[in-house]
Amino acid sequence: MPFNFAKYAVIMPMALSLAGLPSPTMAQPPARSAFDRAVLAQLDAPTRAAVEQRAVKGNTVTGVVGTMLLNNYYAAGARKPGEALTVVAVDFARGAVVFRRSANVFEMQRFNPQNLHIQR
Repeated sequence: MPFNFAKYAVIMPMALSLAGLPSPTMAQPPARSAFDRAVLAQLDAPTRAAVEQRAVKGNTVTGVVGTMLLNNYYAAGARKPGEALTVVAVDFARGAVVFRRSANVFEMQRFNPQNLHIQR
């Protein structure tokens, strides 16, 4: 086998495999579901930008909104700071979020649907 043929036999498969990789400029953000778009439409511009910035790499819009509500709840003065909470339900129409403290213990809080701040 001549030297030039061996060179092409090794280099060409590597070059072709690298050419098939998607370029970062062609990468598109993941398509949002209708529900995610509806949630984002409720938010004011700064809050929407913060949610969209965090909703990447596997984070969902609803997950980010839930985390922001938890953080705002603790910032507003949680009843029992440090206790583990889970967001069970969010109602934007009523501005209400339900947190679960334990198996059968729930707490409802009001929030501003535009900026996700807990109202006291």
